[in-house]
Amino acid sequence: MIKKVNAQRKKSAIWNYSYVERYVDDTFFAFSKGEFLVALTNGSATQTRQVTYSPFPNGVVICNIFYPTTDCQTTNNGVYVYLSGGESKIYVRQTNLASVLADEATQEIIEEIMQ
Repeated sequence: MIKKVNAQRKKSAIWNYSYVERYVDDTFFAFSKGEFLVALTNGSATQTRQVTYSPFPNGVVICNIFYPTTDCQTTNNGVYVYLSGGESKIYVRQTNLASVLADEATQEIIEEIMQ
């Protein structure tokens, strides 16, 4: 997971952008740095929000970097966020997804073989 976050952070060059709060309530928080939208919760209950103050214009395909092939959407009046079981998500434009050469499980196997 950390590898994916760091790869996307680098590709999105988030250090060049200001921090912007996008949505805040007692159990949900979303912020962005450029077109790097982070959605978090402080509990384990399912959270759903329409983040209308979004860094993405309407009609853009965005994806959750943790599930880039199965958790994508086309923006329409913001970003619909569904968090299950305390998960966090980071959304970026599909065209700006960072490629990670090996998923975490594969990377662990490679590291074990190399020892």
